[in-house]
Amino acid sequence: MSRGNLDTVLTKVLNVTGILLLLLIGVEMILSPPEIFMDIIRMIILTGFILTALTLPLVKGARLWLRIVGLLGIILYIIGFLVPGLTNLLVVAILTGVLMVIISSLGGMAKDEEVKDQDNQEEPDFPLPGPSEKAGKIKSYAKYYISGGLALANPFQLYQMMMQMLGMIGAAELKDFQQKGKYILPFSEEWSVVNGGIKQKDSHSWEIINQRYAYDFVIADSKNIRHKNEGKHLNDYHCYDKAILSPGDGKVIEVRDRVRDHPHPGTLMVDFLAKDFRGNFVMLQHEEKEYSFMAHFIPGSVMVKKGDLVKAGQLIGKCGNSGHSTEPHLHLHFQDHPNFYRGKGLPIKFSQLKINNQYQEEAYIQKKTRVVTTAFRSIVDQ
Repeated sequence: MSRGNLDTVLTKVLNVTGILLLLLIGVEMILSPPEIFMDIIRMIILTGFILTALTLPLVKGARLWLRIVGLLGIILYIIGFLVPGLTNLLVVAILTGVLMVIISSLGGMAKDEEVKDQDNQEEPDFPLPGPSEKAGKIKSYAKYYISGGLALANPFQLYQMMMQMLGMIGAAELKDFQQKGKYILPFSEEWSVVNGGIKQKDSHSWEIINQRYAYDFVIADSKNIRHKNEGKHLNDYHCYDKAILSPGDGKVIEVRDRVRDHPHPGTLMVDFLAKDFRGNFVMLQHEEKEYSFMAHFIPGSVMVKKGDLVKAGQLIGKCGNSGHSTEPHLHLHFQDHPNFYRGKGLPIKFSQLKINNQYQEEAYIQKKTRVVTTAFRSIVDQ
């Protein structure tokens, strides 16, 4: 999803809600409509305005402290809205949102020139999935942010987001990493890297420390379309139900299963009702301080349990759409700690692979490339 596009959409939403708030004040002064009706309308518009303002730091690549303040403001707004007697938190959140608007208007959101330049980088040539293309970008991105905001009202996901934020605050920069293990791609067919890389401009989520070097994989045709038909159904997607393999020898550290597949693929909505935003996942320990994390499996498809020893290429589960997944895909990252929230992401070289049909004995991968393992001679011809 283009940061530039999101920035544009959020700015439009912010402007529209700001104008609506001003119009609402005028309507109240001139027409004196029923108070209950106006309170409801005001709260809806104000919520859109504040949540949009507080999301701006995340989209604009702001300094870390601004992003943390924005996340805290969102949390305070949700708590103040839901918990009687804590309405003062709404005031704090509103003032925080206004501060973000002021900082944004003064051009103070950007972290540095590198981030500003990054916003202008060419984005991956992956079109929106069918349902989002049909609905249009603005409507689809609105669904994404509304569903993301609703996720904050889910106590399970709110707890996870707070833990992730604490992990980001406490994590130090990765220094002098020397890879110990040998790892293969976790699938036997050709997949496309839709997101991720070891450079900031390619990163899946640079400021989310454990996912700094994460990857999102899909199966796409020659035009980078990831589904057949209109893409309304999970089975329309080429990677759905495909086998996901262990990237190396190791031990199963943690497993989550039985989280439903989000039933609205391709709409850009995330599953705000899920008990775990990671969906169904498996974490493996391969070496000391080298752990792989794979997510969004189909519920009931995970083939391993905690404590199992696995071999490279062993079946782990089936690619699905569980958790915060806008369409079926595989999320993979490596980190240095067995606790998901406390780990630092690791830049990993993969062995025995083809990148855009060019054989590599060992290499990093990045978005906008097609990759396939050559580790299984019976499956892939080197």
